[in-house]
Amino acid sequence: MMNYTDYPYNIFNQNSLLNYGKQNINDYQQYHVEQQKNIVEMRKAIRDYCEAARKVSPEYQQIAIDQCLQEILIQANKS
Repeated sequence: MMNYTDYPYNIFNQNSLLNYGKQNINDYQQYHVEQQKNIVEMRKAIRDYCEAARKVSPEYQQIAIDQCLQEILIQANKS
């Protein structure tokens, strides 16, 4: 008689399938939490940028824009 709980047949074992499914759900949930955290960090970075931009005097605004555009190009080349 074949034992379906031994390797390699344990893939047909219902408990193995349930554990695999639970692990996939946990992995997805962790991924989802990480992605939500990244989105919050992006939003905060934009808020920080806007707050800093409001503090720049008019005579320095063009320098600020030039520096920000330079950083955007640097970051765009990293992808």
